[in-house]
Amino acid sequence: MKPNAIYQGDALELIHQVEDNSIDLIICDGPYGVTSNEWDKVANIQEYNLNLIKLFSRVLKPGGALYLFGKDDCLDFIDYRPYLALNRKIIWYQPSRLAQGRVNYTNNYDLIAYFTKGKAKTFNLDSIRVPQLVELEHRLRCENVPSVVNGQYGKTKFNADGKNPGDVWGDIKQLTYKSKELLSREVLNTIQKPEKLIERIVKASSTEGDRILDPFSGVGTTFAVCQKLKRDFIGFELNPDYVAIANERVQNIVSQQEFSLFQ
Repeated sequence: MKPNAIYQGDALELIHQVEDNSIDLIICDGPYGVTSNEWDKVANIQEYNLNLIKLFSRVLKPGGALYLFGKDDCLDFIDYRPYLALNRKIIWYQPSRLAQGRVNYTNNYDLIAYFTKGKAKTFNLDSIRVPQLVELEHRLRCENVPSVVNGQYGKTKFNADGKNPGDVWGDIKQLTYKSKELLSREVLNTIQKPEKLIERIVKASSTEGDRILDPFSGVGTTFAVCQKLKRDFIGFELNPDYVAIANERVQNIVSQQEFSLFQ
């Protein structure tokens, strides 16, 4: 498939046109199986995701990464190990959600499952460091213990550029009705993710020139980020209106980049 293009159609069909071992990173924000939206109606989300993982394992390069979005049960009762290795379950924490459970605890997070095809070939920690939250004086005191000074934890010393963001991401907020990047109320939360969220994933698990696949591209957030960060992209989207929005979004970024070259 030609890079830097969004193809209109069913991801489960279009994926068969992608060459083997040709994709460096897949960002999959597809059905969760929890809403009444037509595109989200999945009989069994675990079986659905297992099928996705099988399909993605073919097109990923050795060492390539998959970030699969879902709810807390999206991987329950399935054996993904023959296809990809699960490195971490990232919690995208959203304490501001308004839902108040009356018979159970309110869900305040989405799951982002980080898989790789074998050992990860790319993890750019220095590109995604976040500010140190531990009081500096306490941190420096901890670094004086023998296991840090001369032992196996020497690499955990304070880094002035920041720390690893860890597997609970509470520093990136959901879009709201007032968010400047929100394209329409129709796509709030269920379709459009914040650029900062996708940017962290792209920076961590790819380098310039890598090819990134988004099989449920929505309004093109992944491609907007890829264009800004000089990555190639391929996208699938069933809704033709969203394809048009995504293409216009990317073209606006291209025009801005071209304009800046002449300043």
